[in-house]
Amino acid sequence: MNIDFHAHILPGADHGSSSLETSLRQVKLARRARINVLAATPHFYPNHESLSTFLERRKNSERCLREALPITAPKILVAAEAHLCRGMEEIEGLEQLCFPGTNVLLLELPHDFSIRDYEQTLDALQYEKKLEIVLAHIDRYPESTIDFLLELGFLAQINAESFCRFFKKKRSMRWAKELDSVVALGSDIHGCETGYREFLKMKERLGKTYEVIMSRTQKLLKL
Repeated sequence: MNIDFHAHILPGADHGSSSLETSLRQVKLARRARINVLAATPHFYPNHESLSTFLERRKNSERCLREALPITAPKILVAAEAHLCRGMEEIEGLEQLCFPGTNVLLLELPHDFSIRDYEQTLDALQYEKKLEIVLAHIDRYPESTIDFLLELGFLAQINAESFCRFFKKKRSMRWAKELDSVVALGSDIHGCETGYREFLKMKERLGKTYEVIMSRTQKLLKL
């Protein structure tokens, strides 16, 4: 099974797709790459909008896309890429951002992340909210930071592009091959410019490790 865990394909839900036409082209590209399951994970920024506003926009965008999907389209799972901010554990209904039928939340770290500033929030999300946190595109952050968070029990998703970048591929390969906590891979597709070229190249470079990670994703999402 080929699962794209992180994609911005909902029309108008964020800056990933500006129109239904773009979204349908993205879905077509995913199908050509033999993606079976495509996760729609629009950005949610708690400091900039309420959860209810986001959920309403996501709902309308999802309906628009589903009504136009061809029968050959991959299975679409709708979740979110939630931006970590202090106090977000206080948001009522946060679990509505999780993948359907799970407690799995895709969480994006801020660029100024430090464990000291966000320790209380991360602890509450993990142990009070009982969310299974998957850190989005860990390839964007310092290696020492990610290794520390993974030791604390957080899970990880890696972007396909990192396996194709000279200064990132060695580290991403190490994480993918050595760490059970790497449970997902994603295109993080915005628009249609790059399509799934990097995703397919990643699949080829990972070899058997790709299948191992896809099995973890399938189990995580109860597919």
